[in-house]
Amino acid sequence: MASASSLVRELGQPSAAFAATQLSAKLTGLLVERKEQGQPGDFAGLQSAAEVLAVVQAQLGDETAALLSAALERREASEAETNLSETKEFTTRDPDETLN
Repeated sequence: MASASSLVRELGQPSAAFAATQLSAKLTGLLVERKEQGQPGDFAGLQSAAEVLAVVQAQLGDETAALLSAALERREASEAETNLSETKEFTTRDPDETLN
């Protein structure tokens, strides 16, 4: 039995092949459609990450807020690690070493 994609190619229907591939990707989770919610400037008045997380939680739910919180924590940890590495490099230089 021929696959659907090979059949539509044989019949010369590339738009059907594209639609079938797109639907397969959606069904398997490889293609996720996302919609933007809210209006431009909705986050402009917020002063802290906690305030942003509260709005995200209210509008998009607990799971999305938890994912954003985890991403922010990873980013902060990475930045802290980078800063620590730069500080160590700076403080471990030989004071008699000349800079060119």
